[in-house]
Amino acid sequence: MRFKAGIHNISLLTKLTGALSVVGKAGWLQLNDEYIQLTVLPEGNHSQVWSHINIDAVFINYKVVSASDNIINLEIPLDTLHRSLKSASSASTASIRLTKKGTIPMLSLTITTESHASMNPAIITQDIPVRVLAPQTVSHIHKPVVPRPETSVMLPTLSQLRGITDRYVRMVGTNGRIVLEGNMSGVLKMKAEADAVKVESEWRGLMNPAVGDDGEMEWEEGEGHGEEGEMASTMERAAFARVMVDSKEWAKVVRVCAAGKRVIAWLCNNHALVVYVFMSDDGDNKATINYYVTSFSS
Repeated sequence: MRFKAGIHNISLLTKLTGALSVVGKAGWLQLNDEYIQLTVLPEGNHSQVWSHINIDAVFINYKVVSASDNIINLEIPLDTLHRSLKSASSASTASIRLTKKGTIPMLSLTITTESHASMNPAIITQDIPVRVLAPQTVSHIHKPVVPRPETSVMLPTLSQLRGITDRYVRMVGTNGRIVLEGNMSGVLKMKAEADAVKVESEWRGLMNPAVGDDGEMEWEEGEGHGEEGEMASTMERAAFARVMVDSKEWAKVVRVCAAGKRVIAWLCNNHALVVYVFMSDDGDNKATINYYVTSFSS
């Protein structure tokens, strides 16, 4: 198997790996002819995190070859990959390839830096140990399919959201619960309750993107949703969907969201929260992160 590519957008790739390293230590990197997929390997049943990157959003001269339909699956240390990419922020050129050092497979990141003080460019290579995964090893890992959400809302300013989240998490503790409620009239509420304190923050005038218009999501079929284009009544738009999530998990969600250009939250009432993070400068879906969090019962 072979993989090599030049990196023309080191900043985007660094932001994406930095966001994912907040969530977990190990990632599953799938390389194929059309895109790359980077998934945080699940450590429990409460959340899953997937990212999708179009090849042309990050790479040039991209080549991947394998006996498995030109698909390569790797387990990678996310923090190590992020640190290596971060060190290449000032590089004039950067490339990455799959190689071996002895019997150990490596992702080798090669960067070239130039300085006014020297006529000779410096070439630095960093080797990131990886594990090649057989297709059957990852065949059981799939994106969750959740009920079609009742609410789709653009999240408010992430710097503000993070500050409030930090205060709420300190109040309820890392094993506490955060409640999110939203409706299709542009309202989002965040609530926290502790033994002696109950607090709530509310945002109004938020955008409500059409459910399913972004993200190419798969929803379970269900009743209660009109034909595409049918306008919901005022009462229906004012109805709140509610999810209750682990406070530590919500804090991670907010940190990941801070790396995006725009963020949509889908609330599947009492079932799941799905957060869709657009990473590219154009705000399109060429580089995205999907964060799924299971809701606790009330």
